[in-house]
Amino acid sequence: MELEQLLRQLHEYSKVEEYLMNHREIRNNKRLIQEFVATLNEDEAKEQLVPILPHMGSDTMSHPETFPESYFFYENDPLKVRITQHTRYSTPVMHKHDFYEMFYVYEGEFEQYIDNKTYVMRTGDICLVPPGVYHSLDVNNYSIVLNILIQKDSFQEIFFQNLSGDHIFSNFLISNVYTKKIDSFIIFPTNGDLKVKNMILDMYLETINKQKYYVQVVHSNLLLLLSHLLRHYEDRSIMPKPQRKRDVIDFEIITSIEKNYKDITLEQLSDSIHYSTQHISLRIKQLTGESFTKFLLRKRMTVASDLLKHTNMKIQDIGPDVGYKNQENFIRSFRKFYQTTPSQFRKDHSNFKL
Repeated sequence: MELEQLLRQLHEYSKVEEYLMNHREIRNNKRLIQEFVATLNEDEAKEQLVPILPHMGSDTMSHPETFPESYFFYENDPLKVRITQHTRYSTPVMHKHDFYEMFYVYEGEFEQYIDNKTYVMRTGDICLVPPGVYHSLDVNNYSIVLNILIQKDSFQEIFFQNLSGDHIFSNFLISNVYTKKIDSFIIFPTNGDLKVKNMILDMYLETINKQKYYVQVVHSNLLLLLSHLLRHYEDRSIMPKPQRKRDVIDFEIITSIEKNYKDITLEQLSDSIHYSTQHISLRIKQLTGESFTKFLLRKRMTVASDLLKHTNMKIQDIGPDVGYKNQENFIRSFRKFYQTTPSQFRKDHSNFKL
C-alpha cells in the first residue's frame, strides 16, 4: 500500500461507521447495540472487539472491561506494535488493558475520559496510556484517531535500554511498572507536528506492507517517535501529578539493575546511587514487592526466556549472557523459576527451528 492509498482509507467510512453515523440512537442503548452486534459478520465483530466485550450492550461506564494483550498480540509474532484506526461514532467503552496504548489524533477532536476527568484531544495530540488505567474514547464525529498498541515488555525495554534519564518518563514508568498506581498517563500536544504525523504514518505503512526488516523498522521508528516527543514536547506535556525527586532516585535504582543485570551487586548499586544498601533494599522492596536478589533473578530469567524464544543462541551461551558463569547454576535457577529446563522451554516456545 502506498501513502496516498492509506490516507484515502483513513478518510473513507467503513460499512460499520456509516451505519453508526446514520443511527445515532444506537449509542449507549443496550437493546439497539445488541441488535446491531447481531448483524456483524465474524471479521466486523472482531474489529469491534465483540469477543472480548462480554458486557457489550450494557452500561459500559458501569461495567469497565479489560482488554487482554493476547487478543492483540501473538506470542510468536516478532512485531510488538499494532496500529489500528478507532471506529468513529462507536459507543465509548470504559476499559483498561495489559499493554501500552498511544492515541494519535490525525485529524479532528474527541473527548477522552481518564483519571476521573474529561480531556478534549485535538489534531496532533498524543496520549500515552499504560496498562491498568481505566479510560474511554468518545469519537462521536468525523475525527481520525489512530490507536498504537505496544506490547508491555517491549515498551519497557525501549525505556530501560534507550531512554533512561531524568525526564517525565521516569515518574510515568516508575508509577506504572512498580507501584500499582492507576492514574498514570501522558498527553503530548504536538499541534499537528508534521514530523510526528509522518513518523506515525510510516509505522502504519510498515505494519501493513510487512516488507523486509519491517519489524526492526517499526520498533526503531517507535523509539524515534518517543525521543522526538521528549525532545520537543516534554515541557508542554500533561500528567496527573508532578514529578518528585524520589521518583528520579527510584528510576535510577531500577534502571541500573535493568541495564547491568549481568553482574551488578547490591554494593555496586549502593556506590553508584550514593545511598546505603539498606535504603536501596527497602526502596526495591517497596517498588517491586521483591528483594534485590529476587528482582535481579526475575530480570535474568526474563531475558533468558526471551533469548530462548526469539533467537537461536546456544543454551550454553545464554547462561553467561544473563550473568551465570557456571552452566549448572543457570540450568538449576531456570528450572526452579520456570519449572522446566531451558531446552524444554525452547521446544515449547521457540520461533526458530534449530
